[in-house]
Amino acid sequence: MKKTVIILLLTALLLTMFACGEKESPAAYLPSIRYDNVPLNSYSVLIWRGNGPADGGGPGAEHTPEELISIYYSNIPETHIFNGAVTLKNGSDKNATFTISFVGVYTKDGEKTEYGEADLSALPDGLYIICVKTTKSWSGGADESNYLFAKVLKDNDGLEETCIPA
Repeated sequence: MKKTVIILLLTALLLTMFACGEKESPAAYLPSIRYDNVPLNSYSVLIWRGNGPADGGGPGAEHTPEELISIYYSNIPETHIFNGAVTLKNGSDKNATFTISFVGVYTKDGEKTEYGEADLSALPDGLYIICVKTTKSWSGGADESNYLFAKVLKDNDGLEETCIPA
């Protein structure tokens, strides 16, 4: 009897090791503005969310990015960056499709600059707000659009500020 139980347990263990099942999906992540491939701290403002009769606009639906910067400026987290690469990265999830699109680079006063997406890694010294639009489409039919804002303090010298005692 003991041999039979041991054989059954070993067989069950062996079968579980080689059982077919759903392969593990890659880790999900949201679309982001990245510095040296690390997501920057950012602030998201809902533009629109919809799924049939529950469609509705968010705070970003009736405002331009310039207006939203002035409204939410103090909420947008600031990151000190140097000479690294600034890129946009689409999100990934097995249940949703993400898109990210560049909107603009703005000054702290909300004025749009002439810098484009290709200029993000080569911005001159200064304080900028990078704005992108993200869209998430669920496999069930729901959609969501957001503005994503990241405030960056660019220092091309690559030297962190140091305190010199007086």
